Amino acid sequence: MSNQEDSKLRICTLAAGMVLCSWTALAQKPGFEAASIKPNMSGQDGGSVGPRGDRFAGTNVTLRALLNFAYAPANGVLLNAQIIGGPDWANTDRFDIQAKLDGDALTVPIQQMRLMLQSLLEDRFQLKAHRENRVWPVYNLVLINRGPRLSPDQPPPGRSFIQFSSSGEQLAPLPRGAMRIVAGVSGNTVSGTAIPVSKLVTLLQGKSDRIILDKTEFTGLFDVNLEFSQPAANSQAAESSFPSLFTAMQDIGMKLESAKAPVEVLVIDSVHRPSEN
Repeated sequence: MSNQEDSKLRICTLAAGMVLCSWTALAQKPGFEAASIKPNMSGQDGGSVGPRGDRFAGTNVTLRALLNFAYAPANGVLLNAQIIGGPDWANTDRFDIQAKLDGDALTVPIQQMRLMLQSLLEDRFQLKAHRENRVWPVYNLVLINRGPRLSPDQPPPGRSFIQFSSSGEQLAPLPRGAMRIVAGVSGNTVSGTAIPVSKLVTLLQGKSDRIILDKTEFTGLFDVNLEFSQPAANSQAAESSFPSLFTAMQDIGMKLESAKAPVEVLVIDSVHRPSEN
C-alpha cells in the first residue's frame, strides 16, 4: 500500500470514528441536573408522580409506578401487565424523588421528561430493560351505528385536561374540552364536553384490564356522561347499581370488543434498590 493510500485510509477511519461518536452522542438520553432519592417509610397507600414546574417529583411511589410513567407510549399508558419480570420489592418499596431540570429550563416536553426519568432509573436503580412485542388480549373500541352525537362547538384553547375526583367532593363545572372521572365505592362517573375519542380512551385505560385500541375512526368532538361499575373488566360486578363499562359504552354509540393484537411490553432484565443521593 502506498503512503498516499495509507493516508486516505487513516482519514476515512478517523471520519468514520467521528460519525460513530456523533451518532452515539445523539443516541444518549437526556438527564436531570441533580436528583434526590429517599425511601418513603410512611406506610401510606397512594402517591403521585410527574412534572412539577422545573423539576420531576415522585412522592411515595413504587418502582413499578416510576416505570409506568417513564416508559409509557406517547399516546397511551403502560399497564402493569405490560411490565414483565422484576423483583417483589418493585411493587412494595416506596420512594420520594426530586429531580431538577438542567440549567434554567422551566419546563420540558413530557416525552423528554420520560427519557430523563429513564436515564435516572438506569443510573440510580441500575435498571436494564428492553422492549419487545407480544400478542396480548386487547379491547377494540368500535362504533355502533353512527357513533356518538357531535358536540355543537369547539372547546377554547388551553381547556383540555382530565380531572380525577372522589365522590362527595365539591365539584366545579367543567370547561368545554375537559373531562372528569369521579370514583365511588361501587362505581365511576365520567363526564366531559367537546372531547375527542383519544382522550376518552386515555381516561378509560386506567379502568380497564386490557389495552384499549381506538378502531372508531371517529374524528369529531362529542359530549360524554358515563356511569359504570367497578371493576371495569367485570361485566357482572356484584352489589352495584351501575352498569358494566361494556354496557355503559353502548349508551354513547360505542362498544368494546375482545381481540388479540401485538402489544409492546417492557421486560426487566435486572434492577437494584437505589443508592440514596
